Amino acid sequence: MSDPGTGALTDYRALAGAAGGPDEWYDDAGRLRPEQEPVTSAIDALGLPGLLAARAEARRLVDDDGIRYGPAGPDQSNDEPERGRSWLIDPLPVVIGAGEWAGLEAAVRQRARLLQLLHDDLYGPRRLLAERVVPADVVLGHPGFVRAVDGIAHQRLVLTATDLARGAGGDWTVIADKTAAPAGAGYAMANRRVTSRVLGSVHRRASLARLRGFFDTMAQALGAAAPGDVDVPRVALLTPGTGSETSYDQAFLATLLGFPLVEGDDLHVRDGRVWIRSTGRREPVDVVVRRVDAEFCDPLELRGDSQLGLPGLVEATRRGAVRLANPLGSGVLENAGLAPYLPAIARRLLDEDLALPSAPTWWCGDPLGLSHVLAHLDRLVVKPIARGPVVAARFGWELSAAERDDLRREVEARPWAWVGQEPVAMSTAPVVTRAGLAPGRFVLRTFGVARGDDHHVMPGGLGRVNTSADSMLVSNASGALAKDVWVLTDEPSGVRGWAAPDPATQPALVRLQRRTAVAPRVADNLFWVGRYAERAEGVARLLRVADDLAEDHAGRPGTPGADTTDVMVQAAVALTGIQAQPGQGSVDHLRAMVGRPHRVGTVAHATHRLVAAADNVRDQLSQDIWHVLSRLSRTLVAPTAGDAPLRLQLDTVLESLLAVAGVVHESMVRDQTWGFLDGGIRVERAQHTVALLRATLAVERPPVIDGQVTESVLEACESILTHRRRTASGEGPAWPIHSAISLLLVDVGNPRSVAFQVARLGEALRLADDDLLVHRADELGAHLAGLDLVEVCAGDRAGLRTVLGTVEETLRSISTDLTTRHFRRKPTQRVLLGDWARTRG
Repeated sequence: MSDPGTGALTDYRALAGAAGGPDEWYDDAGRLRPEQEPVTSAIDALGLPGLLAARAEARRLVDDDGIRYGPAGPDQSNDEPERGRSWLIDPLPVVIGAGEWAGLEAAVRQRARLLQLLHDDLYGPRRLLAERVVPADVVLGHPGFVRAVDGIAHQRLVLTATDLARGAGGDWTVIADKTAAPAGAGYAMANRRVTSRVLGSVHRRASLARLRGFFDTMAQALGAAAPGDVDVPRVALLTPGTGSETSYDQAFLATLLGFPLVEGDDLHVRDGRVWIRSTGRREPVDVVVRRVDAEFCDPLELRGDSQLGLPGLVEATRRGAVRLANPLGSGVLENAGLAPYLPAIARRLLDEDLALPSAPTWWCGDPLGLSHVLAHLDRLVVKPIARGPVVAARFGWELSAAERDDLRREVEARPWAWVGQEPVAMSTAPVVTRAGLAPGRFVLRTFGVARGDDHHVMPGGLGRVNTSADSMLVSNASGALAKDVWVLTDEPSGVRGWAAPDPATQPALVRLQRRTAVAPRVADNLFWVGRYAERAEGVARLLRVADDLAEDHAGRPGTPGADTTDVMVQAAVALTGIQAQPGQGSVDHLRAMVGRPHRVGTVAHATHRLVAAADNVRDQLSQDIWHVLSRLSRTLVAPTAGDAPLRLQLDTVLESLLAVAGVVHESMVRDQTWGFLDGGIRVERAQHTVALLRATLAVERPPVIDGQVTESVLEACESILTHRRRTASGEGPAWPIHSAISLLLVDVGNPRSVAFQVARLGEALRLADDDLLVHRADELGAHLAGLDLVEVCAGDRAGLRTVLGTVEETLRSISTDLTTRHFRRKPTQRVLLGDWARTRG
């Protein structure tokens, strides 16, 4: 009997053979392809249990890194948790040999050159249309052809992507080109990071081409795309925001490149140039890496209802003040209707035969093409020439007779909008399932970047595989799995011909990008990252103290301990706003303040908003923070038994929140971004402490209860040890209430005191370049330093309540003014298209 690994491979080979078409691991004779040997040896060693463990580990790493496909933010109508899903990675890579890759790479580079020349002709002399190499209706009738940018010079396809599948003969065939805003390069690097950890020993032994050099080359190419009169180019990546399906890919790409991630709200056009809106100086932008669809990029000249774009962007491009990567209008090259004409286009523009063929395609705008498609609907893939949100490819053999009749009528009504293609056989690749290895259809997306006169191709790319060899649909939206793609190389370093950094410009470029102005949206989210992290920690600490008291005293009503418990529970109510339900005991009431992310006031809600704010500034934060946030989210959403100790959950939550604080404090440069984030921390902690003191120590109670409440408050504010040490040594005030107020309100040496927060808030505001608010923070600090604690705490402590009220109002005012002065967004864009058209003549 064979071992589990060998059995898994034998079973897979049989399943792949039955699925039909080529396979990435076995050739047509059923022999293992030699380049796959390192991975198959690992399968022999792991067996099915090991493969399932590797799959589980990959999923854990994806969750830890926060890799996601789909929108990040909550549904604003009900504030539910994230709507996207985790990125799905199959742990087994697909390996491509060095010889095969060399040929494929050359073919991809040829295609990138061809697409650039085609773009130049379609938005320039249009000789291909005049000479009828390409029917005019295919181009001019395509929504990707943007007339507003026709004739604009120096439009470079810096980034390209091409989806490939291995056809019946084993050769690669083009399924689609991605030229408008190619997505997925960040996901490809994320796949590599996960797979290299899951299969660490195999990855280290294999001689693989590394991916890092591709992103270095991309950064250089984007800088080189700037207008010619720019000494040190500024580059920014324009994103639709966290509502985009590929928002993780965009943010991670910005991190890899070292460029700021901006939204339309972060930019404005003035004096014909694009600038980052900033709380301080203006920062010009020379190159915009565009991940917003062309029609949404400029509400003045394109789609007037867009809230994603930048008014005046087209005009700035027209003047040559900014370059777009990729240019507006490059989406016309994704047109499936061009496929039948690409061989002739290659001969006309390159004087070469097309190295990478597309699947045989017929454009239905041509009478002969229409006749052929209609006659063979039952065996063709029929799809629109333009990508749309609803209409997708139809597989004729999967349609019923009635559905084919409906499709026929659609095509006959608008024949120019449709093409028919012969299906590509599509190779299979193994997917780890509970039943063993199963074949799924495999698609490879390659990535290219243009630098100078050459094109560089990422070694490998983004692999995707579906979970059923019976289906020809392979897409992220349909639930396809990602696969890392390994390219073998003879280079010892794994670096294959990447462009070396230009020493004359690269250091300056790096320095400049680190000084990029902070946009109001970024400052706002950083501020709330700090506030929500501190809010979750402060409430969790208070609940932990209240829970300890409830466990000890809830069953002994009328005792000082029970009265102290009531005080601390009501303090938690004051800070969270969550009242007890009828018949609800103290512990269950406290438990209700922890979970339920949709309930404002809970620790889970603060954590959920923390994650959302962090996601909006993912490019500003250390990658390590996502490991901690993922663990924290899992802790809060995990179901807990009704009698499980709440203390254990709160301890785990606090461990994660302390780790968040550690990552933030030890990884962020003390610049303006730190000023806004730390400012949020200081405002929140100060307000939390003031609110807690108002709900507890600002009310006079019998001495026994007052003493226990005082100790409980000091414990919740992490100051009990200092209090006890000072009391024992005679350092601090004699009365416990005086000691507590001294430690928590005016002691500038206590990291938990209000005075400490105010001092640090002043430092943060200095980094934020706001001298007026610095002065107000300094005045508040001076006010606290001048307090007479004996007088403040005298009698019924009305003086303490007055002081706390003044401090609370001042903090709220500083926070409000900070928001008004630094976080103000652009007003809603309302464009009168008719008036704009008249002004332009």
